[in-house]
Amino acid sequence: LLVIICLFPFVIMIMSSFTAEETLIANGFSAFPKKFGIEAYAYLFKDPMMIIRSYGVTILVTVIGTALGLIISTFLAYGLSIKKLPFRRIIAFYLFFTMLFNGGTVPSYMIWTQIFHIKNTLGALIFPRLLVFAFYVIVMRTYFQTNIPEEIKEAAKIDGAGEFKILKDVVLPMAVPMIVTIGLMIGISYWNDWING
Repeated sequence: LLVIICLFPFVIMIMSSFTAEETLIANGFSAFPKKFGIEAYAYLFKDPMMIIRSYGVTILVTVIGTALGLIISTFLAYGLSIKKLPFRRIIAFYLFFTMLFNGGTVPSYMIWTQIFHIKNTLGALIFPRLLVFAFYVIVMRTYFQTNIPEEIKEAAKIDGAGEFKILKDVVLPMAVPMIVTIGLMIGISYWNDWING
């Protein structure tokens, strides 16, 4: 029964794609349409290059956005995991504050289009989402603080490593599962994003 309940929306979606448009308008969605039609598929495959371009843009935005999101989140999280970082608590508060409050859709649109001028560009699909990953930064910071022993970082410092070398050669190899998980979540959020488009 649960499987049927879960699969029913997919059945409705598939059957509506094979339903004639006038039947959909007159009767709405149904698992058993009165009149079948393939007009939706005829329209979809009228220009196959449009589909290829669309998926190309989606894949490009997802790859670039995921890479940039991971880099920014990792650097910020590692910086916040350093206990001696000046203004650490203030930065963490501002990060947490953005999870609770935001300016809203209309002010965000106005800022991105009138101040940053990225309307109708790939940047409009990439950059606004980079500012949404505060939760992932907090998760990464917590992981760096609890699962990476301070003694290993101190040993690297004694050997002459700076913070970037410690991050690259000590912390990141130990945090691969967490980084892959965060990368997957960032990638899914880019792939499923429709607001910026």
